[in-house]
Amino acid sequence: MRGIIIRNDDLRSVRAPVCGVTDRLTRSRRSWLAGRLESGIGHADAAFRTDCTECAEPCSQYAGLWLAMLLSQIRRVDRAVRALDAVDISAAARGDRPLATAATLVRAKVEAAAGRFDTATALAAAGLREAEEVGLKSWTPLGNFVIALTAVRQGDLATALRYAQRMEEDAVFGRKMLPPGQAAWAILQIAEAEQGWEKVAARAAELLDSGHVIRQLLISEPAAAPWLVRLMLKSGERALAQEGVWASRRLAAVNPGVRSTAAAALHAVALYEADMEKLASAAELHVDQWARASAVEDVGAVLTDRKGDRGRAALILEDARGAYAQIGALRDAARVKSRLRGINTIVPAQDQGLPASGVAGLTRTEYAIAKLVAGGLTNGQAAEQLYLSRHTVAFHLRKIFRKLGVASRVQLARLWAELDSGGGLEPGAAG
Repeated sequence: MRGIIIRNDDLRSVRAPVCGVTDRLTRSRRSWLAGRLESGIGHADAAFRTDCTECAEPCSQYAGLWLAMLLSQIRRVDRAVRALDAVDISAAARGDRPLATAATLVRAKVEAAAGRFDTATALAAAGLREAEEVGLKSWTPLGNFVIALTAVRQGDLATALRYAQRMEEDAVFGRKMLPPGQAAWAILQIAEAEQGWEKVAARAAELLDSGHVIRQLLISEPAAAPWLVRLMLKSGERALAQEGVWASRRLAAVNPGVRSTAAAALHAVALYEADMEKLASAAELHVDQWARASAVEDVGAVLTDRKGDRGRAALILEDARGAYAQIGALRDAARVKSRLRGINTIVPAQDQGLPASGVAGLTRTEYAIAKLVAGGLTNGQAAEQLYLSRHTVAFHLRKIFRKLGVASRVQLARLWAELDSGGGLEPGAAG
């Protein structure tokens, strides 16, 4: 059973005798492949909690790894970490090095899903070394995927290309640990970084038109739907973009309690309709940090195309750049920074309607939010004015409170009035 239970190919290849664990895992896999995500997780959790006495191998602990992988795919990271902690304790008690190695590779994937790219890369590298030593080749696709994806996010194209080649080798040798389409999506992003979006559009269209594979991809990678829709719109393929919207909406409709699929569907719809309010709502709904930053960037992109809104676009794009930088997505942060330079070249700072602040080092975004909140607007109203999500406004408001030394909105309003009457709100150097 070791290393075979949670393969994504036919479970009839499992070599262990059928026990309560394998039966529940079979049900879990069938539900998951059918797009019934909560049912898949429920069966996996039941398998993990089953005390198997029929097999020599730690069946239930490998079920815990499968459960953690499913949870990571829909970005329920905290619960995935708890499952892995339990597996690690069991592996240590048994002195089971292969189980511990597999757990390390799954944990790397969980950390990548959480947007903790440096930790994910370190765990994946350690897991791959261990897998080589203990002969656990069937698990290497997890480590190769994590390093390839984090490398392209961080702007290390050479490493991304090297591990993309390893993912292709995994496919050649039949190592099918990853969900269908996930490796292809990572390889497409790496190709886009190397060659430009025009060179990958045709292959992306083929992926989008792949039926069962695209459904599994949209389950495992919440950001894939908006990424594909965005690319098809750039290519002028609105019909294919609409296919992506429909696929993501169907998955969300079947899984009303799964936030990651709901956010991805809303993001895809908002891109297709170029609807800033829906994009801001998608940013607030996303639990995937990279997807959230991309939704904020999309708001800024829509505003950039609208004459008279470039100043506000600059504010929002700066917010997206900061969100990317915070999780170590340096390539994406650099792309947004380049776009910001283009906006600032077109629109002089004094004409942007977004004065930089001389108030305790507030950034432009913080200045704009503080001014609105001090004027009596709620977080939601400020978010609507600035085309940000309520989550983003709340995040910045906490930083504003710390910088200004206030503890409430009332105190902020009082301080703002005092600064305004004393001339302390005159624009200063950009923060």
